[in-house]
Amino acid sequence: MDRKKRRAAMRKNSRARKKRLMTRYEKATLRWLIFCFPAGLLMMWSDRCRWKRASKCAVSLVVAALVCAILLPQTQPPARAKSGIEIVSNAPAVEKLGPVQRESDEDDYEVYLPTYVNPTSVVVIPTPSPEPIYVYYNQGGKYYHSRNCKYIKKTSELASLSACLNAGYTQCKECDAPSEDLAP
Repeated sequence: MDRKKRRAAMRKNSRARKKRLMTRYEKATLRWLIFCFPAGLLMMWSDRCRWKRASKCAVSLVVAALVCAILLPQTQPPARAKSGIEIVSNAPAVEKLGPVQRESDEDDYEVYLPTYVNPTSVVVIPTPSPEPIYVYYNQGGKYYHSRNCKYIKKTSELASLSACLNAGYTQCKECDAPSEDLAP
């Protein structure tokens, strides 16, 4: 009997001790909250953490307030420093200095008043470039041909007239291929 009582008392004591002390998971949760708060918050709100709901809400609010306090000042644009140059307008300012001018004195001297002049614009109209003239040629041949020539094969290649002339091809004598005068 004595043995049974002892065991029951030990069980009671161990249950009470478990309730009072933090579990290993709760200690890990607290560490994660300090060093990596997103993971700590996830661990805290899981079912394995036995904290009261009010405690979890309070911790979440504190973490949110800290994040806002850290990030909000960094998102505001920096204040601009004033420079010594201010552009008021693009028109020149005219000030009259000196005594008031009488109407009778107008003919005695000239007054130069600067005015703002818009820069003239230059309109450039491009001339249309002539369309290239295309002819056919055969690899290893000497002549270039028009589309309707009897010497055109399935393997004949298409090129511009100027490219064929530069490559050393000459006009076919049996078809109406364009002459060298039409090359740009």
